[in-house]
Amino acid sequence: MRKSKVFTGVLIAATMIMVAGCAGTSGIPKEESKAAEVQTSGKEETEKTEGTEAESKSEGAFEGNDLIPVVDGVAEITCGATTTGGWTYMYTSSAAQVVSSNNDNINITPAITTGGGENLISVATGEMPMGVASAAYIYNYYNGNESEGIAPNPQLRTLYGSPNSFLSVIVRADSSYQTIEDLQGARVSICNKGNSGQLLISELLTVMGREDYYDLQYLTPSESYEALNTSTIDSLWICACDPHSSVTEIFNMPGGARFIEFSDEQKKLFLESCSYLSDVTRPAGTYKGQDVDYNTVGSPYALVVTEDFPEELAYQIAKTLDEKYDEWTGVFAGVKGATAQNTIDTAIAPLHPGTERYFKEKGYIK
Repeated sequence: MRKSKVFTGVLIAATMIMVAGCAGTSGIPKEESKAAEVQTSGKEETEKTEGTEAESKSEGAFEGNDLIPVVDGVAEITCGATTTGGWTYMYTSSAAQVVSSNNDNINITPAITTGGGENLISVATGEMPMGVASAAYIYNYYNGNESEGIAPNPQLRTLYGSPNSFLSVIVRADSSYQTIEDLQGARVSICNKGNSGQLLISELLTVMGREDYYDLQYLTPSESYEALNTSTIDSLWICACDPHSSVTEIFNMPGGARFIEFSDEQKKLFLESCSYLSDVTRPAGTYKGQDVDYNTVGSPYALVVTEDFPEELAYQIAKTLDEKYDEWTGVFAGVKGATAQNTIDTAIAPLHPGTERYFKEKGYIK
């Protein structure tokens, strides 16, 4: 059996954090002729089984390129994630584990980055073959956003999707703030610039006409936890999937925390302004002390590549994440809902040809 995966120790460490606190020039796929059928004459049944498994795992081998080197027959793929401990990193590292452990010719290694913005820039400019980003970032980088100085990147493609995230407003449980309006002038962290949720929150503040309504702070989720715990900020606005380690820490801090809901009118405005958003409900009990459902809006994340990403590798990755869904959710329960159908329903950038080919073979799309 090939390599003990490099990322496995990283994933275990990241999981411990969760528990404690809670592409440039494409290498052309090498079209291999199928291996000859295993000769059965004079061979044991076990040899036939091993030969079939080896044949299956050798499919999709390719020559490699500058972004994806091949070492001892293994395509080494770097995937931009974010800082360790958060949901995005766990999504990326768990996907990497499942894909790499089920394909002897692929090894995916998560890379620590500042978030979706950095990831998409790296993917679009050919500095990294794969990265994870929120729908807000994918929408802006695929279509372009002149006001943000972002040029269109029509070469971006969706490899695989994720469950929906939740736009959340969090305050200390003992605070006097009860509504979004009560927070006028308050010290509000909307996460660090480059964070996958920060761009969405900034856009929604513009939609609301409240860019100057709050004293905005740009802290990472973990920094926001420390700041809320010491009352140096009044609220954290975050858009992330559950469970999120920093949100877990916030709700577990002395005195606890609670969510503040947007009004129905505000949520309607968000949905009308951002086509990639949808109504979502966080069930009661998701976090300590959360006694009622939290109704908000949200959007998914996705693994993103360019159209030049090798088709056979994309096919294998999509196939593995679909067929090994139960294994994937067993590694990290936070990916429940990261299905092929959700990928199809929520893709902003077009599906990569490899992903599309697999989905067509399965009959998910025509």
